[in-house]
Amino acid sequence: MNDQEILQKANELVAPYGLRAEIFPDLFSVGVQGDGRTYTPIINLIGPHPGDEVLKKLSTEISNTLPVNRVTIQIQV
Repeated sequence: MNDQEILQKANELVAPYGLRAEIFPDLFSVGVQGDGRTYTPIINLIGPHPGDEVLKKLSTEISNTLPVNRVTIQIQV
């Protein structure tokens, strides 16, 4: 799955909550999968704070369904 596909799927997941997703270019998160390391893009969510439960749900869903190790949020007021 390339960055564009990851970004499209992430935006589909977060759009109903008034958020949008972006990928930081040339910045990767290191994770562990099995006996090896993974280097995956970081998803940044941008928008108003939708609540802690929603953020928990979204970050879990994104990291479980997409090849992403880290999800961050940039809150706009």
